[in-house]
Amino acid sequence: MPCQFANLNELWSRTIVETLRAKGVKYAVVCPGSRSSPLAFAFARTEGIEPISILDERSAGFFALGLAKREGAAAALVCTSGTAAANFFPAIVEASESGVPLIALTADRPPELRNCRAGQTIDQVGLYGSYPVDQAELALPESSLDRLRELRKTVGSFCDRSISPRSGPIHLNVPFRDPLSPLPDEFFENPISDEEWRFFFDGLDSAGKSRLVVDLDLSIYTDTDRGAIIIGATLAPYGRNWVDNVARLCAALKWPVLADALNPVRNHLDRFPYCVSGYDTICRSPIANGELVPEKVVVVGDLPISKTLRSWLKRNDVEMVFLNALGGNFDSTHGRSGNLNFNFNFKSPKVVERTSSAFAEKWLERDRRVQENVEFRLEKSEELFEGKVASTLSRYLPSQSSLFVSNSMPPRDMETFWIPNNRGIEVYSSRGANGIDGILSTAMGTAYGGKPSFLLTGDLALLHDSNGGLLTRVLEGSLTIVLINNSGGGIFEMLPVSALGQEFEQFFVTDQQIDFSNWAKIYGIDYVRPENWDELVALIERAPRKGVRLIEIITDRKADSKTRKQWFAEIAETLA
Repeated sequence: MPCQFANLNELWSRTIVETLRAKGVKYAVVCPGSRSSPLAFAFARTEGIEPISILDERSAGFFALGLAKREGAAAALVCTSGTAAANFFPAIVEASESGVPLIALTADRPPELRNCRAGQTIDQVGLYGSYPVDQAELALPESSLDRLRELRKTVGSFCDRSISPRSGPIHLNVPFRDPLSPLPDEFFENPISDEEWRFFFDGLDSAGKSRLVVDLDLSIYTDTDRGAIIIGATLAPYGRNWVDNVARLCAALKWPVLADALNPVRNHLDRFPYCVSGYDTICRSPIANGELVPEKVVVVGDLPISKTLRSWLKRNDVEMVFLNALGGNFDSTHGRSGNLNFNFNFKSPKVVERTSSAFAEKWLERDRRVQENVEFRLEKSEELFEGKVASTLSRYLPSQSSLFVSNSMPPRDMETFWIPNNRGIEVYSSRGANGIDGILSTAMGTAYGGKPSFLLTGDLALLHDSNGGLLTRVLEGSLTIVLINNSGGGIFEMLPVSALGQEFEQFFVTDQQIDFSNWAKIYGIDYVRPENWDELVALIERAPRKGVRLIEIITDRKADSKTRKQWFAEIAETLA
């Protein structure tokens, strides 16, 4: 690592980037621009960090979000000054709400060129409001060993803040004066020797290694046989130990485990023998208001998507304790609940182990009836019904593959129709702010350089991030887009507003009437449209090793909505 730098900006930027590398940052998503030139060249010339060039800042932000979700570590995000930085905002919001570590480096003009109509200049200090877990403007580059040490410490400490005590995005505004390119400056005097530079970044532990993990004894919250564990969508990135630690808690308590499909539990059924997936239907039945009401509930992460479950918890005023790595209030029922900051990536809480599981068996018996009824109906369904797509994916996705799930209707169908299995599928989602923006770009990030990956999305969510198709050119790995095209916003068909005729179609459904075969052709994406379930299964089982493929499934939005409502009511009635 030689210490030969052309000018001050190159030295300053290399110090920033080498600090990030020493702190464990592996990827940098770099958008083109002049003011950010020092950072772009620094990332390109630093070994140990892979720079990925992406044109669209909005797409780049979500791509970095996906990378950080998969890695469970911060990814760097770089842009030039002006509105380029504003385009990171949606991804910063999602990263904040879901606890995903990002390091956003926004290049800026020096103070003397602000507020004077210099081009491509906006107020970037505090640009993202309260969403970053921490933020600062770095000092202007200065040729001083003390200032380099200060810079190293500042950037290193902000890397740590992205992980602990609450993980999330960091914003560092980085001003530069000319010259921006790493061209020789005859007046530049390097303040650091080759020998000092060689060891300058030693001793900087990777971000998160120093996280304080406190033993948590849940015995006072779990002193009953009539309890339940509820596991919602995973928010902060989960590591390899997450499943093991959550499984230990569930095995010790022997309570029913009501697990959303947007976490790994349903894909490790052997580890979770008390897993209940039909809770949404069960809670629609009057029987759920009697012998199935728990005395206490432990919530791992967030509550599941199911509005029926949330209403049932609120109606029965169940005492709950929330365990998650983000802290804060996660109880939208405003019930009798407490919140404990705890990260299952590190260990499992202490509890008093039980031998009895009678209460769990009551839940499991109802769940078996629900699953048998659902599977019977799905077997009879020959039409391309949206709910059966989720069921088919749970049966036939390649083992150990990954699946990113869009927001809106797909996660709700996953919740009802995703069949528990032992395929070890990794599930990702953006359930922080729950928006449909950036879905394709985030899925590209989770797929980058990894295992065979899939995206389950609707037509509007895909179109909302259609420019994410540009990432096909930089993707290393494969992504299969499973597109459910129901000609608009299918989720609104499940709401009372669907009865409002033409105004509903115009302002809520917003069918864009796009030919997705043409869209795919623009970005060089392979396109196929299966006509039946056998064709879909064959396509899912044969995941490509590289590149992007689009599987378009045409469904009937109104018919599927009617089917869901009818099935939910009929199955709930059979339980009573």
